[in-house]
Amino acid sequence: MKPFLKLSMLTFFVTQTGIAEKFNEALISKNSEINFARTQKRGIKKNNIVYYVENDLQTISAYKRSKLKWQTNVISVCGEPKKGNPEIRYVGYNANKLLIVMGKHNFAEIDINSGMTTLVG
Repeated sequence: MKPFLKLSMLTFFVTQTGIAEKFNEALISKNSEINFARTQKRGIKKNNIVYYVENDLQTISAYKRSKLKWQTNVISVCGEPKKGNPEIRYVGYNANKLLIVMGKHNFAEIDINSGMTTLVG
């Protein structure tokens, strides 16, 4: 296996695992988006799955019936934004993905089934 591919796979597995925090039900929104500039909410609940931004403001965890389904550190996977703080500012729910804004102008998408994170721009 090529060294780059090995490193990429290792990076994916290292950044996708971690210790999930217990989320606070009072901080879960029933809306399809949360904007941290406008609300104290930290998660979105859709189809009995909670997508929750952890205290570090870099990690998103998906919980199904209070059990961790997947977890991803968006900043580790996508890299630090060139402008703004290295933290999540907005999360939007779409039919099959989460739309993420981090820093000032960086965008990422997360597959809601697998947690696969992709830098969009």
